[in-house]
Amino acid sequence: MTAEPSVLGLFLTVGVVFGALGAISAYVIALNEYRQRMLRLDQNPRQMALQVAVTTFVFMIGATVVLYFALRPK
Repeated sequence: MTAEPSVLGLFLTVGVVFGALGAISAYVIALNEYRQRMLRLDQNPRQMALQVAVTTFVFMIGATVVLYFALRPK
């Protein structure tokens, strides 16, 4: 059985939209927290917050794909 492309596209669109919103929120929150901490000189708060944002985005896309496969009819 092949999946309908429209349903997969819908799931990916929702995943990208909410993943982007989550990544932006994670970046802002992490940057604020990292700026309040006393970091070492070799630590860059913006780079660390960007790593958090990328991880959040990848997690949201991965969760969307898993949800698609869990909810598709057999």
